[in-house]
Amino acid sequence: MNFILIGDEAQRRFGWKLFTAMRYLPSGEVERVHTSNADAYPLAGRKPRRDTPWSRQVLVRGEPYYANDAAGIRFAFEDAEKILGLGLGAVMNLPVKEGERVLGTLNFLREAGGYRPQQVAEALTLTTKALELLTFTSPRSPGP
Repeated sequence: MNFILIGDEAQRRFGWKLFTAMRYLPSGEVERVHTSNADAYPLAGRKPRRDTPWSRQVLVRGEPYYANDAAGIRFAFEDAEKILGLGLGAVMNLPVKEGERVLGTLNFLREAGGYRPQQVAEALTLTTKALELLTFTSPRSPGP
């Protein structure tokens, strides 16, 4: 399994215009380990996790985040105007967990109104496919 295959399956099941994967490190840092748009969201170094309502929900409590409009994007992301400028207004951030520990997230975005709340449960089924990838993949090698 690799992120390309996860993205292909997600595209067939519920669609996306941007797909990224982030690893959440025990140090409290996050790093992007996969991106479908390296120009807008390149693979980069690590950065500290900010303490926000979004990070507490997704990275600390391990609960998915869903938004389907600009207000939901602006609530959660400091780069909201960049996201909206790419024509993206719906998001599903899915925590990848090993037991109760969050290893990272799969992040799917598309146009506003593009997701339905019931798709979150369907999308969460993809997170088990990313367990090994988020444990062993380096940011310079996004998949086998």
